[in-house]
Amino acid sequence: MKKIVLFALLACSLLPVSCLAAKQQRGLPVIGAVETLTLVGEKLQFAARIDTGAKTSSLSAVGIQPYERDGKRWLRFQVADSSGKLVLLERPLERIVKIKRHGALASERPVVKLDVAIGEIRQRCEFTLVDRSDYEYPALVGRNFLNRRAVVDVSGEYMVHPLSQGEKKDAN
Repeated sequence: MKKIVLFALLACSLLPVSCLAAKQQRGLPVIGAVETLTLVGEKLQFAARIDTGAKTSSLSAVGIQPYERDGKRWLRFQVADSSGKLVLLERPLERIVKIKRHGALASERPVVKLDVAIGEIRQRCEFTLVDRSDYEYPALVGRNFLNRRAVVDVSGEYMVHPLSQGEKKDAN
């Protein structure tokens, strides 16, 4: 009986490893629960919480101001670089989303597209803009970035090397 229990425990402990190995064989990179997110064009880097429960990614921004350019709606906003200095960015407004949180009122957030990278995964992705200064991480990466591009190992952090300024790999 002890051998059967021992075998069952061993088999269960190897299951996550075998699932992870299967994903790696399909060519999907494995990233941790926290990674470095690079805003490619501006060469800015942010610590990012990887959240498979979040549908849309989010970036901390302040001073969000809508304006019109060539008959289209744009946003001017600031993000803090690694030294805390604010960097001004401008992007077309893609849409406004309603964010529902447990135990809180729904809020509306603007959405912009950003060229971002985690390790060698690079893509243009939608991000909601909100002041995340009360959160530990200035960026949250959701399923819209992760879907069919990466496997998340929640037991690890900073598992991939951040995209350096000279790298130009594209995962799309």
